[in-house]
Amino acid sequence: MELRSKVIYAYGLILVLIFTLVLGQLALAPAAKAASIKILINGEQLDTDPAPFIEEGRVLVPLRALFEALGAAVDWDAAARTVTGSKGETTVRLVIGQKTARVNNKSVTLDVPAKITQGRTFVPLRFVGESLGAKVDWDAGNRTVIIATATTGSPTSRRITITDSMGRVVRVPCPPRRIISVNGNASELICAFGAGEKIVGISDTTDFPPLLKDKTKVGKVMTPNIEKIAALKPDLFIAYGSGMALKQEIVSKLQKLGIPVVLLDCYKLETIRRDVRTLGKILAREKEAEEYLAFFDKYQRLIESRTEKLPAKAKPLVYLELFSDYKTVSAGAGGTQMLEAAGGRNAAGDFRVPYPQVSSEWVLAKNPQVIIHVASTSSLPSGFGKSPDALKKKRSEIISRPGWRSIKAVQAGKVYLLSSEIYTGPRMIVGIAYFAKWLHPGLFSDVDPEAIHQELLKKFHGLEIKGAWAYPQ
Repeated sequence: MELRSKVIYAYGLILVLIFTLVLGQLALAPAAKAASIKILINGEQLDTDPAPFIEEGRVLVPLRALFEALGAAVDWDAAARTVTGSKGETTVRLVIGQKTARVNNKSVTLDVPAKITQGRTFVPLRFVGESLGAKVDWDAGNRTVIIATATTGSPTSRRITITDSMGRVVRVPCPPRRIISVNGNASELICAFGAGEKIVGISDTTDFPPLLKDKTKVGKVMTPNIEKIAALKPDLFIAYGSGMALKQEIVSKLQKLGIPVVLLDCYKLETIRRDVRTLGKILAREKEAEEYLAFFDKYQRLIESRTEKLPAKAKPLVYLELFSDYKTVSAGAGGTQMLEAAGGRNAAGDFRVPYPQVSSEWVLAKNPQVIIHVASTSSLPSGFGKSPDALKKKRSEIISRPGWRSIKAVQAGKVYLLSSEIYTGPRMIVGIAYFAKWLHPGLFSDVDPEAIHQELLKKFHGLEIKGAWAYPQ
């Protein structure tokens, strides 16, 4: 009798487990079915992660993907649990869990509120789309949401998602038609890829390549003029990433104008390949980007194959002076990476701050074997179309600093100047070649940095080499 009771109990337990599993599958069925929902915006599919789902007959989608796909800037206030999307003169505001939203100053009642699920904020697609001026239709047979923005009927770029140098995920037009770039390095690369005609605005200090000389100036690198930018009606804005990034308030203002903002470095040896490929992807010029990298890699491999196994004692100690007197660079900076690739040691490598200000006494105490001063083209004329006179004069000033005649570099005549045009940035491989030649003339007797530079200028910009980039050669 006791055995029979145990058997009945076991069978009952199995039935309960089966019933529970069936219920679980039924509960998951709507979610699995909802995952098959497609969203088309102007004919292009919007991919989201996580997938959209249906609740109370309304499609909900991840907020950031939807807002950015519709050309709107999005802000999230975690404390108030409020999401705000802005496009032109329209502002849409939703509060998590509330069925009342606001479009500009008007209250609107929602069928389904915004909600947080799977750790992401979801918003009702139709309400957001129509509030931002789009037409929204539902194809029940194909479980597809069809969205047409106000610009449908004129040629439009598809949109892609990229990750910029600051780790920001940004949806951008591909390819963009009107670019403002206050990042001179990115501007140079855009021209190298054959897309310079897409640039409509640049920073006040951008002066290379010559193709850009007639472009509209929109202000300083870190503080551009918002009114000038808006007047040019760009569909993409590019600025520097780490070190010279725009303030968040400027980024927010541009996003509220419906202008995607991409922050790229394009000047560090360790990340230049990633940045070049990102720019190539945005421009739909991946082939051109890879051709540029192939050129870069050819000469980097040549140089590093001769320097990477040098013992520490064979690597000269270098004082690298950046743009102004007694300003140098520390470990991790772009200039340090260039020196290391060329087989040198940075005299300021122990500093914790990236760009330390030192003194004449500090340099004397370090007694470097090589001195390299990087000339800012804005304060010391150098680069394309310039004469070497200013570089020659600056070299004489450096050698004549009080007490510097006792420094090893001065005694050996190893004091050099390099234009900022080939220091870091897209043409840093030319600068590395000069560094290598100056540090190890015996190892690189067969390498001509000027010839490398001429090859680059001719291949990617159609230019003959004329100017002052290094002194003495």
